[in-house]
Amino acid sequence: MTQPTTNRSIPVSATSSSPLILSDHLYSDLFVERQAAIYRLALMLSGKPEVAEEITAEVFARVLPKWRRGDVSDPVLYLRRAVINEVRSRHRRRVNEQRALARHASRHAHVEQGPSTMALSQPLIFALQQLSVRHRAVVVLRFHDDLSEAEVAQILGSPIGTIKAQTSRALAALRALMEEQQ
Repeated sequence: MTQPTTNRSIPVSATSSSPLILSDHLYSDLFVERQAAIYRLALMLSGKPEVAEEITAEVFARVLPKWRRGDVSDPVLYLRRAVINEVRSRHRRRVNEQRALARHASRHAHVEQGPSTMALSQPLIFALQQLSVRHRAVVVLRFHDDLSEAEVAQILGSPIGTIKAQTSRALAALRALMEEQQ
């Protein structure tokens, strides 16, 4: 007796009533439904389409095992938080790399540092990139994703009062940056 051909991500022993298959189908539906919104969030936070694509793919891939274990009660909230965490991690990594390069360059004066590479075409995206990752996340979640202060507080794991204060500071900084560009 030959074994039926199956998708590689689904165990051969699984049947059509298996919770794993049901979970994978639901996750696939979630991906189709929310991928564009998660990409837009990643784009607004990172400012670069290619980075946003990577972050979106990475987040959906990293959340799947947790989804299968049943650790994700609110998938949209979980995905948003995962995007913010991934952007933070990449930012931290980039800052650490830049610091290491600066230290290396100062030790070896003959090594030239290249100019900053990408000039963003959209003034708002450029201004957002000047904010800290935390302020950027607050502004994008509040005004781009149109979430309440309570929802932003839940995603970022902060009290509502902190979110209110960060929103105020971030908007003031964003206004100043936008005025500088004009």
